[in-house]
Amino acid sequence: MSAVDDAVLARWNDCGWYGLTGLEVLSADEHGSRFRMTVGDAHLQAYGTAHGGSLAGLLDAAMGLAAIAAVDPDEGCATIEMKINFTAPVPPGEVLAQGRVLTLGRRIIVASAEATLPGGTVAAAAMGTFTRFMEAS
Repeated sequence: MSAVDDAVLARWNDCGWYGLTGLEVLSADEHGSRFRMTVGDAHLQAYGTAHGGSLAGLLDAAMGLAAIAAVDPDEGCATIEMKINFTAPVPPGEVLAQGRVLTLGRRIIVASAEATLPGGTVAAAAMGTFTRFMEAS
């Protein structure tokens, strides 16, 4: 596995989706990735907790960047399948996510991620399959 350099982290932190949803990359290296999202009014569903789609985006990003950290610098990856279990409601405030690679194949990567609340409660867990590709210059 390789470490993700500062330019890649900056590119991810500056992308439109992360700005819209409030995702922030904390780290990405051979151990996986770490993200933070501050759940605010825009993330809430009718019951006052984070909408599952917000958490799905967070977990997908955590798995995806863990996969990016595991491949050559000129490669990318894209989600081709993911499954999520929601295990606890997420109130407004901070939620952290950690992603890691489970299997690194020639074409396919399998990764997992967990979203946790500040007290350590796992709020959601995901597993995903990613396809590797060469990035266009």
